[in-house]
Amino acid sequence: MPTNTESPAEELRARLQRYCEFLKGDPANPSLALEVAELHMRLGELAQAESVLATALANRPADARLRSQLATTHIAANRPDKAIELLRSLLASGEQAPALRYNLAYALLLARRPEDARDQLRAAVDHPEAPPETRLLLARALHHCGDLEGAEEQIAAYLKGRPEDAEALGVAALVHLDASHPDRARAAAENALGQNAGNLEALVTLGSLALEGEDPAAANDYFSRATERHPSSGRAWSGMGLTTMLALDLDRALENLKQAVRYMPDHIGTWHSLAWCQILKRDFAGAQESFDRAMALDRTFGETHGGLAVLHILQGRPDAAEPEVKRALRLDPRSFSGRFAQSLLLQKSDPEKAQAIVQGIMSSSVIEGGEKLQDVLQRTLKRQGPFKPRQ
Repeated sequence: MPTNTESPAEELRARLQRYCEFLKGDPANPSLALEVAELHMRLGELAQAESVLATALANRPADARLRSQLATTHIAANRPDKAIELLRSLLASGEQAPALRYNLAYALLLARRPEDARDQLRAAVDHPEAPPETRLLLARALHHCGDLEGAEEQIAAYLKGRPEDAEALGVAALVHLDASHPDRARAAAENALGQNAGNLEALVTLGSLALEGEDPAAANDYFSRATERHPSSGRAWSGMGLTTMLALDLDRALENLKQAVRYMPDHIGTWHSLAWCQILKRDFAGAQESFDRAMALDRTFGETHGGLAVLHILQGRPDAAEPEVKRALRLDPRSFSGRFAQSLLLQKSDPEKAQAIVQGIMSSSVIEGGEKLQDVLQRTLKRQGPFKPRQ
């Protein structure tokens, strides 16, 4: 019996060619246009899919299915604002399919609007026709909103019906990590990797746990795998940056952290890691710029003011450091950088002496309580970064 030796991509291509012929014979048929656009998308041909849909919409501008599919194309092309506009107009016109709210929430997460995404998902999650992944996306949105307890509740509910879902297990691992439940995080991450060896969240979770457990070799392995498989993941690059920084491989750390802020420019913890790496390299101008970026994201974060105070001391400007120390400790009495800067001022450290102390700051305790800079940077790494589309 003859066997079909075509690859899946070749089969899709052959099917696409057939449907393109059908569409030529019936160009006003929206179902054929949808089929052709879907096949283009499955082959990664987003521009062609958009062109087919635009042509179809020129004939049927009010067709909800065509507009919805065009929104999906915009999401796939990482154009969330266009998708949001289309999907909101569909909902405003009376279309109420839960899948529309799901797609709108997905686009809102891509646009870094997790609170709006959360609200859309809460309105849809219990609808009997909601996509099964709605609860999982709600867990992601709650995670990005900082509601770790709510995220844990939603992911647990989702996993009850799908205990071997690798994507959900990875999300669970990262949520448990950020909620400071390391045992749960490790179990979920290991289970996720058992289903999918390239699961991003699982690799990041196990890398972070290895860092916390002071196992730099394992951390390097996990973060290397994460960045190789997911080169646009800011959180993976941030973890790799911190790993190489702890190893005092500052040149690599600097490159890793620059990659991290490229993909995660709104993540304040990564700007802090980059600033401290630049301080260790005596690149004070670069550190100033990084702390300024962190300040623009959140002026009420005590660690930023404390970091700026340390930077002033290192440049022989104790008078400029004092008000930053006061701000840091007023905002957060336990601020590591604020207390460290305060101790440098009390010791009347000159810039060279201060720099010598800073050089050992990653692995040595320099303030009361035994906390190290490593501990602070690992904690700020857990501030969730922007949502990324599936790869």
